[in-house]
Amino acid sequence: MRTPVRLRLVVAITALALALSGCGGMLTGGPAEAGQKKIAVLLYSQGFEFMVALNDGIKAEAARLGVDVVVLDAREDSAKQTQQIEDQLARGVDGILLSPNNSEELVPGVQKINASHTPVVTVDSVVAGAEVNASVAYDNIGAGRMAAEHLASLMNGTGTVLEYQGAKGAYHAIRRGDGFTEGIGQSPGISVIGRDSEWTATQALSLTVDNLTANPSINGLFSHNDEMVRGIVSGQTQVGRGAVVGQPGHIPLIGVDGTPLALQRIRDGSQDATMDQDPYTMGALALRTLIEILDGKQVPKQQLTEPKLITRANVDDPNLWGNKFQP
Repeated sequence: MRTPVRLRLVVAITALALALSGCGGMLTGGPAEAGQKKIAVLLYSQGFEFMVALNDGIKAEAARLGVDVVVLDAREDSAKQTQQIEDQLARGVDGILLSPNNSEELVPGVQKINASHTPVVTVDSVVAGAEVNASVAYDNIGAGRMAAEHLASLMNGTGTVLEYQGAKGAYHAIRRGDGFTEGIGQSPGISVIGRDSEWTATQALSLTVDNLTANPSINGLFSHNDEMVRGIVSGQTQVGRGAVVGQPGHIPLIGVDGTPLALQRIRDGSQDATMDQDPYTMGALALRTLIEILDGKQVPKQQLTEPKLITRANVDDPNLWGNKFQP
């Protein structure tokens, strides 16, 4: 069958957009108006709700400030993200907002930005070993500490915690772990078993089954993100330890991020709490910081958005990003 003319036109336009986006990453944003600042927003992935909401926060702030943004998705590929940096520098953007896929692997890309004298702000993470004008991230240490303090209270200050750690060496995992260690250290009656869970629900499920079977005395669970909690809850069910809040045998469980699914789990009692990490606020602040740099203003070298404890008492707050998010 011959392809209709209209469909052929759509296919051609789509192919052109993909080519311009840098090795197949997503491209959004129209032509800049005269005098508009041109900003490249390079996200490591839009395969997560958090990153989609971060993008939404950036675009909303761009509309408010009247700047032109092009958003590219590296799809968790550092080589692709480095190529996108090169492409956007060649395009002559005024500034780059970068959410690095991997801090170490993006050092050469940031060095190319430095060589071009283009301002760069990192968002949600940092690039150690290269110079950036500013970074906007989350207070991961504070979140870990606050989660530990709340979990200790739910455990009555005694017992054993299974800590599901993010990928070994990852920026967020190190800081959330440090904060948790600091916070739980205030309760000498609690010991911690740390396990590298690689940020994935699949790994968390396997670790839950293995560790709850081998050590039935575990009476507290802390996950470095809410994505892994999906696997934790499934693993608890598999070994007959899935009692919800208020039922005998319930194991207190706290995550980090404040995703829509986490909020629903808090409502149904399979998760006790999570630490809110608002991507809308973070994205807007990061773009605003970059624009202030371009306007010649002084900005803090690092800015951290604040964590907030979410429990059943405040889970329906309409201002929580997990309640505002529209997929």
